Amino acid sequence: MKSNKKSKVLILDGGGSSLKVFVQTDSGLKLKANYKGNFNVQTGEREKMIRTLSKVIKRFPTETVKLGLAGVISKKDAAWIVSSLVGEKISVMSDVDLAFDLHFPNSDGMLAILGTGSIFVAKVGRKKIRLGGYGRVIGDAGSGYAIGQEAVRAYLQLLDGVARDAIFETAMKKFFRTRESAIRKIYQEQFEVQHLVPVVFQCATRGSTIATNIIDYQTSLVVRYIKALRQRVGQELPLCITGGLVERETCYSMILKEKLKQHHISSYHNGLS
Repeated sequence: MKSNKKSKVLILDGGGSSLKVFVQTDSGLKLKANYKGNFNVQTGEREKMIRTLSKVIKRFPTETVKLGLAGVISKKDAAWIVSSLVGEKISVMSDVDLAFDLHFPNSDGMLAILGTGSIFVAKVGRKKIRLGGYGRVIGDAGSGYAIGQEAVRAYLQLLDGVARDAIFETAMKKFFRTRESAIRKIYQEQFEVQHLVPVVFQCATRGSTIATNIIDYQTSLVVRYIKALRQRVGQELPLCITGGLVERETCYSMILKEKLKQHHISSYHNGLS
């Protein structure tokens, strides 16, 4: 007798700012929940991360769990997560490998992942070609963290009198009232600058020159990385642009979409289709 029970897979996609929870069935992929927090294995609080993952797995019971986390760079990282989630049938991989599993499971393709961090990767057969993805300290082009870093630098320059932008200054003052408070929050309280992204987007839509310049520069970097990756691959592959920065339409996604069109990069989809 054939079973009518649909196979279900719990898919957990963790990055520097959130954990997205999907359930995949024969009918497709459905977003079930979104947990805020740093789920990067290298920079997040590991014990807190494991507690949240355990909670989510119990909340959405399935026979199979696929877990993709930013910062999984070795078999040792994956083994630690598996051993910490005792009793669960779980497959652990990097967020990049999970993205390829979701978007190009049986074919070659290119990914531009734009979230708290960023990375540009092509899959050709069993080979992966990676550009960027160096982390927040060295630089993740076009990422939320990069946008936030630029916002803080620009704001401090405003306070120093190097530049002027009333719209931007007023918005940023809600986070850092003085030069001293900015320094304290960044260095002592470890303020997560990626949370400034909505502020930058809002300022840009209101006519802030500084915010517009930040978005213009970061989206230009994204285009340059995509072109460099295509050149490295040596052939034109389908491109998926994904991640938190392009999940919904914003001034960032619209500007990026227009620049891709100008450079005749038309085979993109997902967040920018």
